Amino acid sequence: MGMRRGERPDPAGAAARSVLSEADAQRGLDVALDSMSDAFALFDAEDRLILHNSRYLDFFPFLRGLGDLQGVPFCEMVTAPNAEWNRTGNPDGYIEERMRRHFAADGEPFDIPLLGGGWARVRERRTPDGGIVSTWTDISQLKAAEQHLLGAIAGIGEGFVLLDDDLHIRLVNDAFREMHAGAGLDRLEGAELGELIHRGTEAGLYDLAGDGHDQIVDRILAAVDQEGGRLEIGLRGGGCVLVNHQRMPEGGVVGIWTDVSSQKQRERELLAARQQLQKQSDALSEFARLLARQARSDSLTGLPNRLALEAKLAAALQEQLSGVWVMFVDIDRFKTINDAAGHGTGDEVLCAVGRFLRSRLHPEDMVARLGGDEFAILITEMDEADVMEIATGLIESTRAAPFAVAGRRFALGLSIGIATPSAELASASSLLAAADTACYLAKEAGRGRVHLYRSDPSGSSHEALGWGERIAAALREDRFALRLQAIVDNVGTVVGYEALIRLVDEHGQVRSPANFLPAARRVGLMDRIDEWVCRRTVDYARQLLRQGGHHYVSMNFGAGALSDPLFQKRLISLLDANPGVERTLRVEITETDQIADPRVLASFLAHLRRRGIRLYLDDFGSGYNSFDLLKHLRVDGIKIDWTVTHDLLSDPIDEALIRAAVSIAGSLGLELVAEGVEGEPELNRLRALGVRLFQGHYFHQPEDAASTLPRATAALPPA
Repeated sequence: MGMRRGERPDPAGAAARSVLSEADAQRGLDVALDSMSDAFALFDAEDRLILHNSRYLDFFPFLRGLGDLQGVPFCEMVTAPNAEWNRTGNPDGYIEERMRRHFAADGEPFDIPLLGGGWARVRERRTPDGGIVSTWTDISQLKAAEQHLLGAIAGIGEGFVLLDDDLHIRLVNDAFREMHAGAGLDRLEGAELGELIHRGTEAGLYDLAGDGHDQIVDRILAAVDQEGGRLEIGLRGGGCVLVNHQRMPEGGVVGIWTDVSSQKQRERELLAARQQLQKQSDALSEFARLLARQARSDSLTGLPNRLALEAKLAAALQEQLSGVWVMFVDIDRFKTINDAAGHGTGDEVLCAVGRFLRSRLHPEDMVARLGGDEFAILITEMDEADVMEIATGLIESTRAAPFAVAGRRFALGLSIGIATPSAELASASSLLAAADTACYLAKEAGRGRVHLYRSDPSGSSHEALGWGERIAAALREDRFALRLQAIVDNVGTVVGYEALIRLVDEHGQVRSPANFLPAARRVGLMDRIDEWVCRRTVDYARQLLRQGGHHYVSMNFGAGALSDPLFQKRLISLLDANPGVERTLRVEITETDQIADPRVLASFLAHLRRRGIRLYLDDFGSGYNSFDLLKHLRVDGIKIDWTVTHDLLSDPIDEALIRAAVSIAGSLGLELVAEGVEGEPELNRLRALGVRLFQGHYFHQPEDAASTLPRATAALPPA
């Protein structure tokens, strides 16, 4: 839009918009980098670190000891104490070679050891301005599979060779090496098969039988592409070797070289012996293919694993196939199966779900298991409406047909997140991360549904991801805190405290639950926060017990958490480890709209009450917390929601609600606490209505537990 006549330019406004744009771009870059499964680092022309993602420190945790890495030279990091050179037999040689590969930055991949016992594949390239871009990919599983393969083929008596698509040698065993010891090559790995055969013919290893050097090389190489891939080659001295090459569907060629010289000496038994050896060669080839495939398969279900999925997804993106979709599939409440039936049965259920998903999809679609109860599906050449129909059909089919495993029937549900490539989602890792986020949002919306990832202007998905990273960092760095607010009686005497959670962000700013708890629920971190609150509050209750047990501390949890068998187990373990703490510990029940099975929750609450823990129904009078809940949940008290107290003087309905709550609490012998008391007029009216326990800023501003617990005063003046 052009500037109107007489209108002056606003350079300050343009500059502000430019700064905002740059800040948004930087935040977007940070989110994109931190969503990568690979570690990433960027060095300037002076080889100083100027940018890295969070995975970089996951790969090299010892670098945290160097403090802020901004501007630290690469040589200082590679020689840092406890760096990966500790895992090598020649530290000086390793460091020298590592520096050489770093400065070469030629894009060729190479592998390095990690301190935790794993391996990473490194790729480094020069930037136009002379800097270096480095990435590290975790190949620990691939290395483990390679070691398994090496151990297997070492025991094979026949010669074994593994070739890439260009027939370059990648791997051989000792038997194959001995067969070609006279060829004059110091190292077989990396050599072309044709070169090895040519050297062998020149050295006289084979009986040419009238053929020239080139002809025998051509015969062996041509046999690779023939059906069966078998060829007999005469050896010097009258022997014979049976060569069997097979191309693998995943790429590359497996070769078995069997010395049949002794069989050639028994011409009458030659046919039977040849058939037997061919069968053996076929079996060994299949065995070798299975071993090679293990690195790309899930050991439990036999489905492709994350590595195979990412490779196929990356190929689809590179080929710019149309209609590419990634589904992230999660089994709802799967952990209850492990808890109730055992992990063996849980594994059988996972296999059954894998077979079910595979049977419901087109053969060209890929179904992969990512780990735990998470699967992924890759679909191509499909439009959005068809993909949504497939996802909905999977959910409905799963819900309609219970899975029969180990003589039991399990009713399962699925939550599915879907993502498709866009300018924002242009890599395999970003697509999987987006589909994962969409799956979390589907579960948060109530489970058993489909959520399609979209880049909407509100940025809710990005905000959830950003807060998810901040919450995870706060958990790692212990930056959560509990503030205690006193609960007092009618004369202001302290009877107990409620623990209120806060998050101290990376800038030292204290954040209230409204800032981070919604995001924690969306990205699946609420269970870790609940566990942290539980452990910390039990510690405070133990301190109060040592002070004589005259006060209590109360912690609140959602009904969903209290119904979770894993949370129940953790809480009981904490109570068992701190005998007597029940005297000074109370539990408040919130978010009762999450109650899926009241009987499960009621059973656990009854167990807590038998142990001596007093229970309160929190947020009473707000949302789903109604008088009807008192019919189903046995509790020791109720807490009037602060919104009811706040409007007490102006809303006759709120006054009537409090009057009714006081009456019912008196009839049932329940304690009643009014929350949110902020002024004397409200306090006086509450007293007139019969309320005798209070909580709010009028009495006590929430304080750090370290300063509140040692004091534990008998009475508090109004704040």
